Amino acid sequence: MSAPCSDAEQALIGAAFAPGTALNEPTVLNEPLSSGSNPYSGQYTLSGPAKVRDPRVTPIRGDLADIALAGKLFAPHYVVPMERAVAVPFSALMDSGRSDAGQTSELLRGERFMVLDIAGQHAWGYCAHDCYNGYLALDALGDSAEIPAPALAAADPVAVAQGLLGMAYLWGGRGGAGIDCSGLVQTAFARAGHKLARDSDQQAASAGRVLGDDEAPARGDLVFFNGHVGILLDVETLIHASQGAGGIGGAVVIEPVADVVARKEGGITLRRRVL
Repeated sequence: MSAPCSDAEQALIGAAFAPGTALNEPTVLNEPLSSGSNPYSGQYTLSGPAKVRDPRVTPIRGDLADIALAGKLFAPHYVVPMERAVAVPFSALMDSGRSDAGQTSELLRGERFMVLDIAGQHAWGYCAHDCYNGYLALDALGDSAEIPAPALAAADPVAVAQGLLGMAYLWGGRGGAGIDCSGLVQTAFARAGHKLARDSDQQAASAGRVLGDDEAPARGDLVFFNGHVGILLDVETLIHASQGAGGIGGAVVIEPVADVVARKEGGITLRRRVL
């Protein structure tokens, strides 16, 4: 979401994380400042109503926002993000920093997290690969210069998905503690070098191209239902993360498309092709 940092932004980052600087002191740009002390002075003027954006991928709170949103959405402070890497096998992304927070996604070892604020035991920011916002455990993060990013390969997303057969269903999971339907799609394609959005409705709006009714299905096509998505193994078979009966006992499974259609109200709502 953010453009590469300018020299002025890099100078701010360097000052904020110089030796002896506490990590819980975010790099913020407070408006207004004099033009002499603020390298961004005069650049971020809102000229009309702010466009409503998807809050899942718009890094803004009531008190601050990513600097990339300056001039687009109003916030009291704009923050230069700090890149960190996941240093543990996996870590849940939560919808708040409270003890009763719900999981919304998951980051895997080596994936990058753009930190905008640190409070208590959590960092708030967004996932670099899909801009998904949330709170991550602070002790799950490490120096991105020392932790390699996940390796990408020219793999077959369907084969990657098959390698996850039997993994337990977990809302918000992407292959660590478990996996959900859109997490399976995103992870399978990501390992093959294709970046897709996080949730099924986002994937339905942006992944590849929409297939017409007259186009034959093919291996690797994405098949969407109301609130659900899977990947075609062949023209008659789907691999997907199923919630199971009543959301209990779900897992990544292979089953006939016709059986899924029979269970899902409204049947197939959309087909898209990424490959």
